[in-house]
Amino acid sequence: MAAPRSIGLIETRGIVALTAGIEAMMKTADVQCTAVQRVSSGIFAAAVEGSVAAVRQALESGTLAVRQYGELRSAQMYPRPDEVSAGLLENGTRETLARGRALGRGQES
Repeated sequence: MAAPRSIGLIETRGIVALTAGIEAMMKTADVQCTAVQRVSSGIFAAAVEGSVAAVRQALESGTLAVRQYGELRSAQMYPRPDEVSAGLLENGTRETLARGRALGRGQES
C-alpha cells in the first residue's frame, strides 16, 4: 500500500468539539477520516488523509469548528509523510471506520 499523500491530525478536549471538527473537515475537503482515538480523559484525536491542499483546507475548517464548540489542543499537517510514519495509523482504527461506512450503506459485516 502506498503512503497517503498527506496526513492531518487534530486534537481536542471533548467529543462534541471533535465531532464538529471531523464533520467540518469531511464536508469542506476531499479527505478521508482514517483514525479516531481517545488520548486520555476528555482528550480525543482524529486523523484525515488526502491531497496536501485538501488536508490543509480540512484542518483550517476543522480548527474553526472545534474552537466554536470546545477547546482545540493541537492541529498538525504532515505533507507527503514517510511510509513508516504513515504506517503508524495502521492500528485497527482504519478498518473499524471502513466497516462503519459499509454499515451506513446498508451492508452488514
